[in-house]
Amino acid sequence: CYRGEPDPESGTASAWTVALPHQGETWLIQVTRPSADAKGAWREPVIVRMLEAMKENLTGRKPLQEWPQAVRTAWSLVTTHPCRQMSLAEVANCVDLSAGYLGEQFEKITGSSFKRVLRDERVVHVCSLLETTSRRVSEIASNIGGLSLSQFNRCFVAATGISPSEWRRQYSQRRSMRLPVSSPTEN
Repeated sequence: CYRGEPDPESGTASAWTVALPHQGETWLIQVTRPSADAKGAWREPVIVRMLEAMKENLTGRKPLQEWPQAVRTAWSLVTTHPCRQMSLAEVANCVDLSAGYLGEQFEKITGSSFKRVLRDERVVHVCSLLETTSRRVSEIASNIGGLSLSQFNRCFVAATGISPSEWRRQYSQRRSMRLPVSSPTEN
C-alpha cells in the first residue's frame, strides 16, 4: 500500500494505491484521498488499515477467496444497524463463535477492531444527522447505541477530532431561512 504521487501544491499524496497480484496479473486499487480539511478526512486511518488488510488477505500465506461468513454477518450488522446497541459478544453469539475468535478474524479481515468499526459507522450516521437535521446533540446521542452524552461526545471527538456541535457548524447543509425585512410600503 503506498500513497501515490505527491500533490504539487500540498506535498501529500492525492490517492492510495494497492497493487495486488491476481492470476498472473496485477490489479491496482486506487482510493482518492480526501483533502485534509474535507469532512471525510477523519476516516483516512481506517481506509489505510483496510487497504493494508486487503493486501495481506489477498497476497499473504493463505490468500482469502472471500470473507468468512461470520465476519460478513458482523460487518453487515455493524454497517446496517449502527445505532443499535450491540457488543462483540452478542454478535459472536449470533454466529456461534467466541467473541475472542470473531474479534480476531474481524480485525484480520477489515484491518480494524469490531469496536472501532462500530464507532466509526455510528459517527458516519451521526454526521449525517448533524448536517441534515436540527435535532439537538443530546437527542441524537440518546439514540446511538445506548451511549451517555459524555460517552457519545468522547467517541465523536476521538473519531473526528472535533465536537458534534463544531461539526454541525462546519458542515451543516441546513440553511437558516432569514426572510428579508421589507419596509412598509406606502399606498
